[in-house]
Amino acid sequence: MAVRGAQFSRDGEPAPGDTGDTPGWKRLDEFLKARLQHLEPVLAGREWLAGSFSVADILMADVLRLVDRFDGLTGHPACRDYVARATARPSFVKAHADQMAHFAAAD
Repeated sequence: MAVRGAQFSRDGEPAPGDTGDTPGWKRLDEFLKARLQHLEPVLAGREWLAGSFSVADILMADVLRLVDRFDGLTGHPACRDYVARATARPSFVKAHADQMAHFAAAD
């Protein structure tokens, strides 16, 4: 899975010399694969996690979009479709913009 690389710089690039082949990263990789294998059929059978779109979807989509950024959703089309649906929602766009503004103000 492409979520390898134990350290990332601010721009999201792997830290120099980090291959992600440590035992801890291997366990994380296995954990993530298991969770995605469970989540894939759930999202294939419904539009949103808890019935209608909710904060649960904003949170899950934010996590999954980062996994997808490193190609971690390859082989999980329902998860990818879910991220696309959720991140297109105006409430997700606003929540993400608010979060980025908060981070920018802290810099």
